[in-house]
Amino acid sequence: MNVEMYKDLIRDERGNYYIAVQMQGNELTLVNAFVEASFTPELIYNEEFRNKHKEMEGGFVGKIAMDLLRHDVVMGLKQMDRKLLELSEVEQKYTVNYIDTIEFYRHPAWERKA
Repeated sequence: MNVEMYKDLIRDERGNYYIAVQMQGNELTLVNAFVEASFTPELIYNEEFRNKHKEMEGGFVGKIAMDLLRHDVVMGLKQMDRKLLELSEVEQKYTVNYIDTIEFYRHPAWERKA
């Protein structure tokens, strides 16, 4: 089993989805896939975002990230461009660590403004 970074989805027994963000040897670090989807450059809140998503006025911004995740799950189920793996199977090959998303998570595309 080969896990592709920032691509394959890993589902646990409760229906949570994760994505691998780091691999060293047989140690794999996962982050919640919804959190990962929330930090896509498409969701940077700026004028372009406001113009593109005017129809969402009064709606939930999280819907966009959930739609991105839903797309990835469907592609994983069809094994198109990515795989959908079970956590129990991944844990048989890798030592799995998790990023505590409440404590700290920064998507690599995010740049700190000084």
